[in-house]
Amino acid sequence: MSAETKTPFATFLINVADIADLGQIAIGHRRMVPITGGSVSGQIGKGIVLPGTDWQWIHADGTVSLTAHYTLQLDGGDLVEVESTGLRHTDEAGKVYFRTGIRMTAAANRKDINHRLFYSVGTRLPNEVQLDVYALD
Repeated sequence: MSAETKTPFATFLINVADIADLGQIAIGHRRMVPITGGSVSGQIGKGIVLPGTDWQWIHADGTVSLTAHYTLQLDGGDLVEVESTGLRHTDEAGKVYFRTGIRMTAAANRKDINHRLFYSVGTRLPNEVQLDVYALD
């Protein structure tokens, strides 16, 4: 069995609004982060990020489990649905681990998107998230 390789595919710069903290609800600590826009570039093509939502669970140890759902609009007009699930954690030394698994869906002719899975390495910035997206080949 061969090992999977990762291929750089895109960079998403995702603009986010302030966190809406629902607090401790019946099954845990819940937050919602509005996705307000952004940009995309790379092998996928250039375009913009349309509004969406990032739902988060906050664990007792501070780990953030997240599920984001949004759409990309590429410069040629193609729309790409993005479903991203992952986690962010800061260890005792202050090192941040931020990774997501991504499934994207686009028009049938975009086999480079529809027939692959992706993962990202994330960086949380003030009012922005940068995702470096890799295709798993």
